[in-house]
Amino acid sequence: MKLRIRGNSLRLRLQQQEVQLLEEKGIVVEETCFGEQSFRYSLVSDNTGNCIRAELESQSICIFVPSEKIKYWAKSDDISIFADQPTPKKILKILIEKDFACIKPRTSAQWEDDSDAFPNPNPSCGG
Repeated sequence: MKLRIRGNSLRLRLQQQEVQLLEEKGIVVEETCFGEQSFRYSLVSDNTGNCIRAELESQSICIFVPSEKIKYWAKSDDISIFADQPTPKKILKILIEKDFACIKPRTSAQWEDDSDAFPNPNPSCGG
């Protein structure tokens, strides 16, 4: 699972096994270690909520998505789930996407493995 933070937006991209894990187990977690400390982010299928929301606690971001949305999204051809979360200062934009394989091969596969990415629906750059 990839996390991109830009301004007041969060964007998560999940590969095929991560979407399956989220559907079956209800959670996907990633961790980045910074020496003695770690930063975690997770995506959780929420049986009790009816809206998409993100929470920040200590060194962790947790994004909750209603279970029914996860079940539908995992089985469908839909690419993304999107929500605006009102906050006291600004709206937080949340985007969750299926991660597609890159059209052009990466120069360094050690940085990112696309082997479990969803097949890209656009097989060429158009020229």
